[in-house]
Parts: sequence; structure tokens; C-alpha cells
Amino acid sequence: MKPFDGVLDGRALGRLDRWRKARALFVRADSPQSERALAEALEHRWSRAQIYGRTRRVLVEKIAPFLTDLEQKLGSAAGQVRVSPEDERQTKWDAIGNLMPVSVACRQLRCLWLVDVLRQGEMSVEFQPIFDLRSGEALGFEGLLRGRSPDGTRHLAEALFPAALVLGVEESFERASWTIMLQAARRLPADSLLFLNVNPQLLIRSDSGLAGLGVEAERMEFPYARLALDLVEIERVESLEKLSAALGVPQDLGVSIALDDVKSSYGLLQYCAGLTPRWVKVDSEITRGITRDPQRRAILQLLSQVARDSGAGLIAEGVESGEDLGVCVEEGVFAAQGYFLARPAEDPAAPSPEFRAWLDARKGAPLPVDGAASRRERDVDF
Repeated sequence: MKPFDGVLDGRALGRLDRWRKARALFVRADSPQSERALAEALEHRWSRAQIYGRTRRVLVEKIAPFLTDLEQKLGSAAGQVRVSPEDERQTKWDAIGNLMPVSVACRQLRCLWLVDVLRQGEMSVEFQPIFDLRSGEALGFEGLLRGRSPDGTRHLAEALFPAALVLGVEESFERASWTIMLQAARRLPADSLLFLNVNPQLLIRSDSGLAGLGVEAERMEFPYARLALDLVEIERVESLEKLSAALGVPQDLGVSIALDDVKSSYGLLQYCAGLTPRWVKVDSEITRGITRDPQRRAILQLLSQVARDSGAGLIAEGVESGEDLGVCVEEGVFAAQGYFLARPAEDPAAPSPEFRAWLDARKGAPLPVDGAASRRERDVDF
């Protein structure tokens, strides 16, 4: 059984296939204003199937373009108009219980390509090296999920995970991604770290937390000490206490924590104190083009200060030039990843010629400091 075979269970498939196979829509306006807006948008064209007062059946051949057009025509009233698909197995009474806002329906229809990827396409993993700027060696590799549709269309992680969220299968999808990441990590050097993207919101909401990851790691005999959990969008976490509790056991087992996509110093000290991360990863919005942007450099300085005070190492993401990398080092970054250093690849990539030349040019220059290593030295200094 492939890891992603269980993401779409019978219930989820039935719900999503209802959109795919629908030949008609139930449309309900929740207020007199939205009913008038709906009548104007449809130019009073619908079949006369009155249901519960305002609900009407609208016949369409192509649902996705129709709903997108309808959402635009409704404008501010779109949030008060709800729809439900209909197929041959569904009565009008079934449809009443499945109504959803027009905007939600549009998003689900636009994301149905993920169903094709999971059922008939394929998933793979590419790895992007994270280089220690002192030695030029790979500190670890970030696993990046890739999908391919049956027609050959390639999908990046930036599209896959949001689509799973929209379709309501985000928890099972992320658990499956952990499994495929661990399987692919067999291609990595035996002593290297695997930076694994984890959505902290799911850890807070799920009763099982990271138990599934632990089971898979033990089954594959993947050492916990080689796992680094990349907590994505950490700045959106509302319950730091719950997240800290969910990460307690993994950290006790030797799993390290990285705060990913960090864009500002706001709340960072609190996250560092509550989660004791090994690394803070600065988002590409800050590092890309930092040479020409004093404001971004000022933000990096603040992040560097917080990381240093917390004993965390600073990693720069999305580095695309030697000039930007030089500024990052000056401001306290000790490791980095990005196209300038090496592009993602299925097998571990070597440093790019440009990055090797950058390292050679810096021989004899002061070495960047790993804040987390300094913290460990202080911890044993007695």
C-alpha cells in the first residue's frame, strides 16, 4: 500500500466526487438582499424547483467556471449565497444538508486536481541542502514534496498542502507525507539531518499529534536524532502551551525543532522560550534582495539578536546571490539554503560552483557563529 492511498477514504471520495459528477446545483440565498443579487446575477434564469422558501435549483453544464463567474457577479453578497451539488444518487433533501458558501465551493472545485494526483498520479520527494557556512558541508536536507498529475503536470508543496486543506484531508495528507519523506531519506548521507515540514496547527488539533511519525520512524529504523521538525507558519500558532506539550516527547527522544518561515521578531522570543528550538529559519521574504533593502537588513538584525539571546542558530532561506549571503553572514546567519547554494534534487546535490567560489573567497574571514552550539557549550560549562 502506498502512503497516500489512505488519504481519500470512501467518505471523502464520495463528497468530492459529488462535485465532480454534479449536473445541477442547489442555490440558496440567505437574505432578501442576497436573493435579489442572485436573481440579477442569474438574470432570473433557473428551473422552478422551490425548496424551503428561497432555495432554487440552478442547472449548469460546467460548474467550476459557473461558480467563479457567479461569485464575481454577487460581489459582497457572495457570502450569503450557498450551493450544493446534485448527482443521480442524491435527492434534493440530501443536498440541503450539504450547502456551503459560494467561495468555499469555488475553492474546492479548483483543488479537485489533487484528487487526480492521489488516485492516478504520483508523489515524490526532492531534497534541498542546508549548508553550514563555516565548513561548506551540508548540515542537513529539507524534504520537499512533489506531485504529478496523470497528464504530467507538476505540483509543488506550496500548492499540495493548501489544496489538501481546502478539500478537508489535511491531517491524513500530512501524515502520509511524513511516511514518504522518511522513505526517501534513505537516499541521504547516513549522518545528515532530515528537516521535515510540520504544520503546528495540526499538532494542536490532533489527539495523536506526532505519534504516527514516531511509529514510522521506528518501523524504518530512522534515528530520532536525525529528525528536525520544521514548524511552518509558526507565527500563526494561537496556543503555544498546547504546541509545547505536543513537542515534549519528541524533544525528549532527541528530535530537534526549527522555527520555519520566520518573518518578524514579533513573538519570536516567546516561541523560543516556550519551544526551545535548535534553529530559527529566516523566511526568503527577508533574505532575498536584502543587500539592497535596509529595512530587511534591520529585521534580520532583530531576528539575529533574539536567536542569539535564546541560544538558537540562525538559518537563511531562499538565498539567491552571493551578495545576499554575505549580508546574512554579517548579521549572524551561520547556515543557509537557496538556489545560490544548491537547487532541490531527488538525490543530495553538491554545492553549486558559485557557492564554492564564494566559500573560497571567504577563506580567512571571521567564521559565523552557531548560536545553538554556543548554548550547548554554556550548558556544560561548570
